[in-house]
Amino acid sequence: MAIFTNANLTAAIPQIWSDIINEAKFPTFVLQNFVTDLSPYVQEGGRIVHVPNIFTNVFTATTQATQGTDVILSAQNVATVDTTLTVNTHQYVCWVVGDADLAQLATKYELNHKYATEAKKVLLQALEDALFGLYVSITSSVGSALPISDLVCRQALTIMDTANFEADETAWFFHPVVYWNQLSGLAKFNPNYSSNFNVIATGLLGATGDSATKKMGILYGRVVFMSSRVILSTTYKNLLLHKAALGYACQDPMDNGTKVRIQMWEERRLLSFVGAVDIRYGVAVLRADAGVVVLTDATTVA
Repeated sequence: MAIFTNANLTAAIPQIWSDIINEAKFPTFVLQNFVTDLSPYVQEGGRIVHVPNIFTNVFTATTQATQGTDVILSAQNVATVDTTLTVNTHQYVCWVVGDADLAQLATKYELNHKYATEAKKVLLQALEDALFGLYVSITSSVGSALPISDLVCRQALTIMDTANFEADETAWFFHPVVYWNQLSGLAKFNPNYSSNFNVIATGLLGATGDSATKKMGILYGRVVFMSSRVILSTTYKNLLLHKAALGYACQDPMDNGTKVRIQMWEERRLLSFVGAVDIRYGVAVLRADAGVVVLTDATTVA
């Protein structure tokens, strides 16, 4: 009796190509969706956006010693500081597919569309990284190469509240390692903690996480966001920010709010199809006092 093996039947066994393409994963771009967007100011040209600053030399109250006398006209001399943001970064992703290869690709995969989507996210991630990298210019910092603690959180809030920044326009940004391995393990932040002060106002920590925004809860009245793009340099540089702290501007040639430009064309001299995605942007610290860098250990599980 003849027994056919897999090797005997290879010529008759088909290979099946699924409709699925495994694509790269990218973080939710929480920081650029939170801080000040100055893009509208550069859509009609220009390179530098000026943001006048008068908070560094504020008015003071003067008492009129004698009623009916002239006020002191020279009593207030408030200086204006010129804060600027320069659109000086131009990055792109480009690919070329030959006409012959393109004609032979399975049409169900829509590879150019997939490549364009991935390239767009690569460039938006570069913008997100540039914003997180501005931590070096934030005035205040708390914490050290130790796990996050309740005290460190309160120290950061003390700085922001002493400077009178609105709680509803302020948010935390934690790295997932810090959020899951440290913050969520603190007894006081646990929803089962027996206290009438509800530190996490949205129930179970993380249970209400919104996959579209990475909004992971409320910590001492401030929204908590999680991002894998938080900078790690010896320690994690988590942030507590008011939305006025940082700014960016994207000079979108398409002026459609996408921040990036996607172009595709047939290049006859190469007998190829070309795809190109680019972004032009600038980032800046608009108020160095409107944020706190929260330093935490990178390895400890608490």
